[in-house]
Amino acid sequence: MSKKDLILDVAESLFNRLGYTAVGVDMIRDEAGVSKTSMYRHFGSKTKLIESVLARRHQRFEESLVACIAEAQSSQEKLSSLLDWHFNWFAQNDFKGCMFMHALAEFKESESEIAHLSQQHKTWIKSLLDQVISASSNDDVRSEMMMVFLEGLIVRSEFERLEADKDHYHKTWLMLAGY
Repeated sequence: MSKKDLILDVAESLFNRLGYTAVGVDMIRDEAGVSKTSMYRHFGSKTKLIESVLARRHQRFEESLVACIAEAQSSQEKLSSLLDWHFNWFAQNDFKGCMFMHALAEFKESESEIAHLSQQHKTWIKSLLDQVISASSNDDVRSEMMMVFLEGLIVRSEFERLEADKDHYHKTWLMLAGY
């Protein structure tokens, strides 16, 4: 693994667990076992490092979600696959909520690239929902309601296990889609 990838992995893990402002460059340097010079050579600043972490995370999410729905045939199956993907994410040991939501919360007052990347991620998720739903309906209201529902599940999953009610959430999800 390259030093750059190591720094990105460590920074992503720390930002995910502790938040962006709580994590300093020294903490990342110490946990990654690299010099501060190496960190700044690769990223230039903590802000650029956060941007790189978010850009890479979005790319991974996008690839994973697109692959997830590619296997499904119908719109209903694609929507079920999307929700299953999220429940699998919620069940991971390192799930601490949405890093993009957290970035918006910590940097919303700025016109920063961090806030822009976070907004772009959410816009992409919404456009994916639009694409899947438009195969069966042209109802923007449906995809908006589903996006709000999904965001609510992400937030609730930060502090509450939702597995026991997974079937209920699936039924609600598909009902919102018109199934």
